[in-house]
Amino acid sequence: MDVNNLYFFAKFIFAMTFIVPILLLPLTMAIIVSIIWGLSLLGIVSFYLAKQQRAEPWKVIGEHLLIALMVIGATHYAGDWIGTAFGQG
Repeated sequence: MDVNNLYFFAKFIFAMTFIVPILLLPLTMAIIVSIIWGLSLLGIVSFYLAKQQRAEPWKVIGEHLLIALMVIGATHYAGDWIGTAFGQG
């Protein structure tokens, strides 16, 4: 197995972890669980990235989580606006 296939496989498995809550939980709960799961993984990866770069982990983690929360919020409100604008709300 070459490196490109390995990266694809790892990304595929990672993405599939977000399918599990959707299959097992009601949609609203699955969304909340997936957000918590994603933010947790982002925090863990950010911690190791900060350690590798010899940066302060709390700053790197905080920055990444803040950006992620801003994207989640913007996406939510954009979805609400689109739903309202096109008659789905």
